[in-house]
Amino acid sequence: MASPVSTITQLALVPYRFLLQVVLSCLNERNIVTLPVNFFINFSPVFIWLMIFKNAGIIPHEWRPPIHVRLMKNLDEMIFSISSVSAWISLLLSISIASLVYDYFYRLKPEDTRNQADTVKYDLADDSFDLEVFVIDDTQESTKRESEDANNSDSSVSSHSEAVDSFVGTKKVNVYMPLNCWYWIPCAIFAMSWIILNFDHWMVTPLTKPKDLFAWALYVLGHFFVPLFTAIWLYVFHTPGALKYYSLCLGLQNIAGVITHLCFPNAPPWFITLYGENASANYEMPGYAAGLIRADMAMGSHLSSDGFHLSPIVFGACPSIHSAMATMSCYFVCYYSRWVLPKIMLLIFVTCLWWSTIYLDHHWRIDLSVGMAYSLVAFTLLKGRLMKKEFDFVTARRKGDFCKGSTVGMRVFQGTFLRDFFDPYS
Repeated sequence: MASPVSTITQLALVPYRFLLQVVLSCLNERNIVTLPVNFFINFSPVFIWLMIFKNAGIIPHEWRPPIHVRLMKNLDEMIFSISSVSAWISLLLSISIASLVYDYFYRLKPEDTRNQADTVKYDLADDSFDLEVFVIDDTQESTKRESEDANNSDSSVSSHSEAVDSFVGTKKVNVYMPLNCWYWIPCAIFAMSWIILNFDHWMVTPLTKPKDLFAWALYVLGHFFVPLFTAIWLYVFHTPGALKYYSLCLGLQNIAGVITHLCFPNAPPWFITLYGENASANYEMPGYAAGLIRADMAMGSHLSSDGFHLSPIVFGACPSIHSAMATMSCYFVCYYSRWVLPKIMLLIFVTCLWWSTIYLDHHWRIDLSVGMAYSLVAFTLLKGRLMKKEFDFVTARRKGDFCKGSTVGMRVFQGTFLRDFFDPYS
């Protein structure tokens, strides 16, 4: 029987051992130097975007292009006002463009499709198919049993190959996607955006304190925490490399967005509310928190007011970075989540965030639409990379390579019942 001192010592070591397991799982055969280097490289597009944004104020004002005050307002009315013929033409165009993008970039070819969900669930539910133990081990056995081990290994490989055959079917498979993957969601959002944005615009009035606080939570907290939690979720629960391409997508769209702000500046709705549409804008004007001031007053703070007053880019209405980041997070959750609830939650978040930007007088509907278009382009450009990473992930699982065929969560909880919770194919 263990002594009390020994028991206390073992309990005290539990956090240390767990932390060590987390560190080793994150390293995953890398050393302590390459891990932060890889982290910096993978997130460098986001860092570049932040650097450009934070240092935009050092550009001499005389170098900057003229600011468009009424352009976005006029385009917004032309594209979204339901009383105009051009708006209905815009609706048809958005649906047509979404259909063309789907047909050319998203529709799966017949020879590339397979019933992945059922087969993966069946194979990984089989107790005999264990990624942790499906490794031919000939280093811990005696020389006397080498021949027997080889025979057993051949038998194991044969059995595993049969499982693989049922996994991929009888014909060659070229496309790998996660279980219950809504790969079509970017095109669907683009097609429905006109309707959603007009609904959000209709829901703006009346202005109330609960709506002020809800809009503040979406615009400030949601804008920060949803991408952050999406990144953590991808890193812990999903295919190695998913977080890398999520960061790359965010970085590319945001860099393109901030460059657009600098080269093609446009006044936000609050500018016209304050000064009128015939006023001229210049780069000496400070930022303005607009509807967020009401939330500050309700909470008795000045955080939003002070933050926007010091914004380095005041006339960056189009495209909306808020819209681009929200829709990109939605794309990745809908692509990787096997559960429907997280997908629905992110779709609702995008809809509500769009509403909050209009309600707070920070963006026109067209700003949100263009931000969504930027995210659609970035995701479409890198979608093939996601499929390649999924192919590598599935191939590693087929070969019994636990390091390359497992998520961070699976490695942290290896050998416990919690491992399956972090397995995207369990």
